[in-house]
Amino acid sequence: MRMFAKQFGVLGLCLALVLGITCYQASAHDLWLEVRDYTPEPGEDITLTLGYGHYLPAHEFMTHVDLEEIYMLDNKGKRIGIERYSDVEFRGEKPLKDGTYLVVAEKKGGFFTNTTKGYKRGQSKKGLENVIECSYSRKYTKAIVNVGKGEGKTFSKVLGHELEIIPLENPGNLTEKDYLPVKVTLKGEPVPYNHVFATYSGFSTEKNTFAYATKTNKDGIAKIKILKSGVWLIATYYKEA
Repeated sequence: MRMFAKQFGVLGLCLALVLGITCYQASAHDLWLEVRDYTPEPGEDITLTLGYGHYLPAHEFMTHVDLEEIYMLDNKGKRIGIERYSDVEFRGEKPLKDGTYLVVAEKKGGFFTNTTKGYKRGQSKKGLENVIECSYSRKYTKAIVNVGKGEGKTFSKVLGHELEIIPLENPGNLTEKDYLPVKVTLKGEPVPYNHVFATYSGFSTEKNTFAYATKTNKDGIAKIKILKSGVWLIATYYKEA
């Protein structure tokens, strides 16, 4: 029997950024934020859902029951609350001012165990027989929202997630054919020579299909070419024994 942990980072942008971490298996769901408007005007509210699955835009949404926490950081790093107004929809607790905001969410961690009799989601190997492998996952996601001029450095704030994708430029300042540099870290340390994949909304209707692939360099930095304007997901995978 093997016991391991797998990490999965997802980064999405539409003048915005999304990151998620998950145990990556064929049946595992990815997690990301889908914001109604990534570039609202000052005074507007932010509303969002949590995409959960394999397609962009999302076919499924995660409910509040599975959330560990969800909040925003303003351009000074101050935390702002987010409240739910349905099982799958959320909104900021107050209108936004000019600046760059970071929306952050974390899913409750959970086990995924494979036995000779099939998969057991949400159950560890304890008390099970004929276990083939067992993994534990935590999922995180973040999105950049540029309000008005979108000033500030919140977009690159390090949150301390176990596996993290950190944008080194604000995607709101980029245009089609530009490159977005990102840094991939594991427990705060750069992850060198690791695959990074990216796709944009409308590229494919097939699940788990990406439009772009590259690798991080020795410093854990990768550059993603923005082939087309729109909503992007950028993903990296890491298996930890």
